[in-house]
Amino acid sequence: MKKYVYPLVLVVALLAGQSAAAQQVEYKEHVALDELLIEYRWQAERLFQRSGNAVLNLQMTNLTELHLEVTFIVAFYRDGQIFQESSKNVYCFEPLQRRRAGRAGLRFMAEGVTLEDIEKDEFSWEVLIEEITETDHCE
Repeated sequence: MKKYVYPLVLVVALLAGQSAAAQQVEYKEHVALDELLIEYRWQAERLFQRSGNAVLNLQMTNLTELHLEVTFIVAFYRDGQIFQESSKNVYCFEPLQRRRAGRAGLRFMAEGVTLEDIEKDEFSWEVLIEEITETDHCE
């Protein structure tokens, strides 16, 4: 029995390691300001359905030792014209804090846009920063 347990444990450990590596998500830099780094990645609205709506996941990092309040919208453009934009977003960041995508409410769906569409020249997007202010603390 023992001679079967060790290979089984080894196989389970290898599979767990591969699964953890597959769960790591790569974000690309969108813009780096003095006080804030904004990174992104795209994904399909539904797993394994590339023809559905594209979803923009943002990751924002406070690069300072200060509390920052950031006000922004996300705008989607087609042929240089805004065709969709998010509501105004206000987030407070602790010093050096990073917020990521769904857990932080930083997911934005591009309604009617597929993952194939985001690669086309006529499509673009932008995080429009309205204001970044220092604050005493985050509530």
